[in-house]
Amino acid sequence: MKRNNIYKMFGSILAVLLCCPLVKAGTPPTMIKDPARSAAAYAYADSVMQGMTDEQLLAQLIMPMVYPKEGQKSLEEWDHLVARGFGGVLWQKGTPERQLFLTNRMRQRATIPMLVAMDGEWGLSMRLSGTIRWPRNIVLGATNNLSTAFEYGRATAEEAKRMGIQVNFAPVADVNNNPLNPVIGTRSFGSDPQQVAKLVLAYGQGLESQGVLAVAKHFPGHGDTKVDSHKALPVISHDRARLEEVELYPFTQFIQKGLGGIMTGHLTVPALDSSLKAGSVSPAITTELLQEQLGFEGLIFTDGLAMQGVIDNVGKGSVAVATFKAGNDILLAPPSPQKALAELLTALKEREIDRSEVLRRCRKVLAWKHLLGATDRAPLPTTALSADLNNEQSKALRTRIYEESVTLLKNNESLLPFAGKSEIALLRYGDSRTPQLLQVLRNGGTVSSHGIGVKAGSGERQATYQKLRKSSVILVAITSERARPDAGLLQLARDRSVVLLLLTNPYTALHFKEVITEAKAVVMGYDSSVDAQTAVGRALLGQLPMSGVLPVDLPPLFKAGAGIPLEQKGLTFAKPEAVGLNSRLLSKIDDIALEGVKKGAYPGCQVLVAKEGKVVYSKAFGYKDSGKKEPNNTATLYDLASVTKAVATVPLLMMAEDEGRLTTKDSLGKHLGFLKGSNKESVTLADLLFHTGGMPAVINFYLSLIDQDSYPSPLITYRHQAGFPIQIARKAWARRDFSYLPSLVSREQSEDYPIRFAEGYYLHRSVREMMREEIRDAQLRRRGYRYSDIDFLLLQEVLEQCYQLPLDQLFMEKLATPLGLKRLTYCPLERFAPSEIAEGQKDQFLRHQTLRGDVDDEAAAMLGGVSGNAGLFGTAEELFPLLQMLLNGGTYDGHRYIKPNTVQKFTTARRPGSPYALGFDRHRGKGKVGNVPDIAPLCTYGHTGFTGTCCWIDPQNEIVYIFLSNRGAPKRWNNQLSQLHIRTRIQEQIYLSLRG
Repeated sequence: MKRNNIYKMFGSILAVLLCCPLVKAGTPPTMIKDPARSAAAYAYADSVMQGMTDEQLLAQLIMPMVYPKEGQKSLEEWDHLVARGFGGVLWQKGTPERQLFLTNRMRQRATIPMLVAMDGEWGLSMRLSGTIRWPRNIVLGATNNLSTAFEYGRATAEEAKRMGIQVNFAPVADVNNNPLNPVIGTRSFGSDPQQVAKLVLAYGQGLESQGVLAVAKHFPGHGDTKVDSHKALPVISHDRARLEEVELYPFTQFIQKGLGGIMTGHLTVPALDSSLKAGSVSPAITTELLQEQLGFEGLIFTDGLAMQGVIDNVGKGSVAVATFKAGNDILLAPPSPQKALAELLTALKEREIDRSEVLRRCRKVLAWKHLLGATDRAPLPTTALSADLNNEQSKALRTRIYEESVTLLKNNESLLPFAGKSEIALLRYGDSRTPQLLQVLRNGGTVSSHGIGVKAGSGERQATYQKLRKSSVILVAITSERARPDAGLLQLARDRSVVLLLLTNPYTALHFKEVITEAKAVVMGYDSSVDAQTAVGRALLGQLPMSGVLPVDLPPLFKAGAGIPLEQKGLTFAKPEAVGLNSRLLSKIDDIALEGVKKGAYPGCQVLVAKEGKVVYSKAFGYKDSGKKEPNNTATLYDLASVTKAVATVPLLMMAEDEGRLTTKDSLGKHLGFLKGSNKESVTLADLLFHTGGMPAVINFYLSLIDQDSYPSPLITYRHQAGFPIQIARKAWARRDFSYLPSLVSREQSEDYPIRFAEGYYLHRSVREMMREEIRDAQLRRRGYRYSDIDFLLLQEVLEQCYQLPLDQLFMEKLATPLGLKRLTYCPLERFAPSEIAEGQKDQFLRHQTLRGDVDDEAAAMLGGVSGNAGLFGTAEELFPLLQMLLNGGTYDGHRYIKPNTVQKFTTARRPGSPYALGFDRHRGKGKVGNVPDIAPLCTYGHTGFTGTCCWIDPQNEIVYIFLSNRGAPKRWNNQLSQLHIRTRIQEQIYLSLRG
């Protein structure tokens, strides 16, 4: 036909079209409801169509599938495809860089802009390498959170827009109620049609909120089939009533809520089309049902036309022509786009397809291009592409999705969470790999790791099961849906406390029915990604609530919607961006902490940062020991040294004041009889807390333990010389040839020598009284600031007198136990193995051993490790709740420990000349030497410790910062930590992250 005849025919048809709606009457999609936008879109379509040939008109209805490959040949093929004027492109697997390059090239060269589409059911990573791998829909179904699903859709739309993609072939609206479905499965939101519909809407609305077309698939519902339509044609045999109740329901809701795209599936539904045509080639399904009965007015895409299901169904005819005649607007991914176009041209010429329909659909497609922004030809930026596609906000959302999805299906005897339980074992069953899960669990304590592979023989299996029987709780992790139980696993579940962790397709549970029946607990994690393993691990430790619900039926075990809610028992973790911090800048803490390890400032350390009550950074670096044989973790206990003052003694004093047992104005003489009549009787508790009581900085109580006649004087010299082989400080050396007084020191513990000074050294019960006498007789300097450990030995005496309890018991009863702190304690060797504690100094002078679990401070050691100035051991994560309680004004997890005005008083009080508040170190002021960087607010308070520790609280920004190290291992005079300014540099980086 000549071109002028085409124009005449087009003009007459256009006159009719302009008097009609764009599509048949029904519920118009939200994107075309706005009259101004719609008018502009139609005007654009009409202007473009004025000069189009038949070939160009039909080409607009074809969307080829393209792999964005490298190389000149691929580039030439792409240019040829663009030149042919096809309506769009469906990108397949490749790299973001190459795809964006080709998209920009198309935007500049295409005569008519192309619609850019992608299968992004779980984000760009479904097709593009090096991008955020979002969870599959089954995980969203487990969250049961529509807000999260909306945010997920919005985030994936932002990814798409960055790549110039206007159409996402998602969400999957299929109700997966067949466990044997080989193609949908975890791509579905679940088996409950109403819940699937809600999530489909939320996800789709999230996509379209950012201007990306949501395309629900695979109409009329591909969930209940055992056949993969890529390979053959599935048949859905249900009657119309059942279809409307289940398969069709999510699609009808999608249409009624005004979402814009639907993909027709290659499946036969006899109740909808007795001719047994596949939905994608069935006018009864695609036109009569979808458009006329359900009133869908948006864009209709076929599923991929290279799939065997539709090819077999059409037989010898043209798939392209059949799908057009069925009522589809865009024919997706034909095996040969050129052949499909030729077949359509022939059908148009032979009047097998109606010209008015070609014009109507072409006009519709062009209008949608305008609505979706495909007409924008400006090149998309290629710089910072990877950073944009892997942004921290999206990573934080992904983490949250996995955290919300963890589902507790069984919890006999309230076994979970298992924080505090001993002898935990993790069995990786059936070639399962769970390195992140193991790391998280080991951060919470000691966990043994075992594995039984698919190919393991009976002897190996039996030996492993025998080892596992020694553990009180056994976690069985399964990450492969091909795993199957053996008799040994079933017997183990019968005999021991087994927790089954399913980090895979939930239908895998159906192969473990007997094991699940016998297991004490069952947890569903849905996949084995790093985020899934982390979420499950933290939930097991009580650090996250378990709030997920099972999205699919697992007969006869569990029904969809099952899930036992379990409250969080531990810390709340969050991504930095969730509280206004920059992950990239915060991660630079890693470099600073590792610098300390490499340069010998300490064997290892822990760093924790929290904001607004949420832990955003908690890591361990280096080793527990100076020999670098024991890797560190966040469960390692550190000697907190003088941090003990701020987190034990001072909070207990606050509580005592709240209870009316004392006031900071009280004199020592009021509480301590042994000081009456001494020069210390009138010294107040406030004097001690401000360090202005005139006390000596230290008293070397250990000298009284040594037989003065056992060595020639002096005991210590301050220059290196013969006879003084033991270095005890940077410029101090000691003798070795001295003896302890047998009346005060014994090598064996007994009733008379109950006080542990170190392994193999025990002190007489009279030693504490001896120390009191030395304090009583010590000279006072004139009043003024001098930091003193003696101040806190006396405050310990006051507390113990007020409560008639030893300090360690007081701390446990009033703080540690109510706060749930199991790894913050005095005398850790009474509860933990040495291997769980960071190595301390190699003490060749007094205790003749490497300390590990015995306190470094000699005065505290002479008190059996329980002192007001030192003695606490703990982890950063266990220390955090106590500090957060102070930041909260005395409350934590709904319980009040200290009155808010008392916290305010102790943390803000000032005394001229003293840099301290009441017991707390504080910001010394901008430009002044101190332990806090200038960038921190002046309200910051906390404490440091001799062993290389610190904790700081910033009320203004609601930040808690904790640094723990064993900088004195093996040499206590090692000062690299201070010289490298590690602690203050890390704290400074926190504030740079806040500003960034």
